[in-house]
Amino acid sequence: MPLASPQGASVEALVASRVRHAAAPLATWTRRRTAVLVVAYAAALAGMVLVKGLFISGDRYFLILLVPALALGLGRAYARDFLPFVVLILLYEEVRGLAHSLHVAIGYGPFVEPPIWLDRLLFLGSVPPEAVQRWLWSGDLQWYDQALALLNRAHFFVPPTLLFLIWLERRDLFYRCAATMVVVSFAAAVIFLVFPVAPPWRASELGDLAELVKIGSVQAASAPVETSRSLIADTLLRNPYAAVPSLHTGYSLLTLIFAWTWRRRVGIAFIPYTALMWFTIVYFADHYVADILAGIAVAVAGWILVGRALRPGRPLARFAGPFPAPLAGARTFER
Repeated sequence: MPLASPQGASVEALVASRVRHAAAPLATWTRRRTAVLVVAYAAALAGMVLVKGLFISGDRYFLILLVPALALGLGRAYARDFLPFVVLILLYEEVRGLAHSLHVAIGYGPFVEPPIWLDRLLFLGSVPPEAVQRWLWSGDLQWYDQALALLNRAHFFVPPTLLFLIWLERRDLFYRCAATMVVVSFAAAVIFLVFPVAPPWRASELGDLAELVKIGSVQAASAPVETSRSLIADTLLRNPYAAVPSLHTGYSLLTLIFAWTWRRRVGIAFIPYTALMWFTIVYFADHYVADILAGIAVAVAGWILVGRALRPGRPLARFAGPFPAPLAGARTFER
């Protein structure tokens, strides 16, 4: 006699249902669907760069990902799930800019010494941005500066691309990942408001550190492709600091966590990306190691808190699924 759950369903039936649900996403990928996805994405990205340049803001990237979604026949479902996420991220960017405007208006911050003190404590008197630039910066852009600058820009499009791929297979996991990014972003905005911290390049300008070069800006100025900000991005207030916590750290760690949760092998592939991102932001004098530690703490806390909020009986439980894989409802590309 099969064992029964409190709801009356047999344990065997529950296990079989979960196995089918776990296996279903893998069955939705076909050669044609993959080809449609890759070609449509590449065409959309190339078209956006040719028309607008290398500045890929959240609103522009939403349009880029809309193209493969439309090609797969998933445009309406994509807009339903991604538009609120993009709007919230743009709202976060405005709140982050408002924090800086308030600081300027009242003369509050930025603080310079705390991260320098912590880095010196951790590294026996050395400050990593100074040490790494002494080691690698030659005074002119090298091939590795160009490569790391491209990696640095990946901060803006790797997370949403990964979220799109996760969404195609596992809508429930997409909800958790997207909600985590929103929670982490707004938590960071609150910290930016309360504790504005000068990044290393600014501390160097103020004379608190040795001369540091903002390598990302140098590389951007030398780029052969002209670029322009989007209309929406140009209206958002800017925050030139936004250093603690480092969201380059937080987002790159979250992409690793998302990928690891989605597919273990993909997660392993993201380890070098995350490590190189952390190295780059220190080398480019955008962040201290102290900022990285703060970014790690906020990202991990956000992932755990959102996961708890998705449990049965909790506020976000209805987003926990299971849901049919959106890709399973794509136009028929079976081969």
